[in-house]
Amino acid sequence: MDYAVVLELVRHARTPGNIAHRYVGWTDESIAETSLPILNDTISQVICSDLKRTVETAAQYFPQAKPYCIAAFRESHFGDFEMKTYEQLKNNEAYRNWINRPEQLAPPNGETLVSLYRRVRAGMEQLEAKRHQYAVLHGGTIRAILVQFGPKPSAFWDWQVGHDTRFVLAWATRQAFEEGQRCTSLSVAPLMANEPTSNN
Repeated sequence: MDYAVVLELVRHARTPGNIAHRYVGWTDESIAETSLPILNDTISQVICSDLKRTVETAAQYFPQAKPYCIAAFRESHFGDFEMKTYEQLKNNEAYRNWINRPEQLAPPNGETLVSLYRRVRAGMEQLEAKRHQYAVLHGGTIRAILVQFGPKPSAFWDWQVGHDTRFVLAWATRQAFEEGQRCTSLSVAPLMANEPTSNN
């Protein structure tokens, strides 16, 4: 099928905080990996958040593309849990409550999943209904897009969003995309695979 709008999502490369299994949200870390493969050297624009790790990753994956930075696509705001590990937080009552009810409860000085969903949807509304566009985003941001725009209803933790996976969402019509409807097709594949696997 020839889709009217295609949005391809990849996660940024690992940062030191990711490698140490810390909650890296709005902390503006650089990536730890410096020799990433080129995914496409012909596109002129790539969507990013306004944090360095997405822009730096995009510069390597798409070396000819100018970053189009949308702050609404930032990672979840972890508040007081920012840059901490599970081991540091596991005995914290507020942390345990948040883990059990992340949709309704926020980390102290952070945001709920519902707030993340709302913010990411606002980011999606800033995108044009282009034939094919690419985005380098955060794990939580990609999950929020998949929950709200995947072809079927799902939960945040249903999705595994690794640093080496790409998600390709496709809409049959420009109108469906512009109205914020769920995509028609979703494909998931390893980052370097030629043909993603359909998951309609």
